[in-house]
Amino acid sequence: MKKWFKNFLKKLEEVNQKNFGSKRLDCCNVNQKSSQSKPSKQ
Repeated sequence: MKKWFKNFLKKLEEVNQKNFGSKRLDCCNVNQKSSQSKPSKQ
């Protein structure tokens, strides 16, 4: 079970690195990235 969880965390790390880069994740950066990908309501 420990090996499975370690592999899970490693894959999660890789996906986060791909999506968000190496910069620090804070609410402003995450919200800004998600709002850019959504079309605005007008």
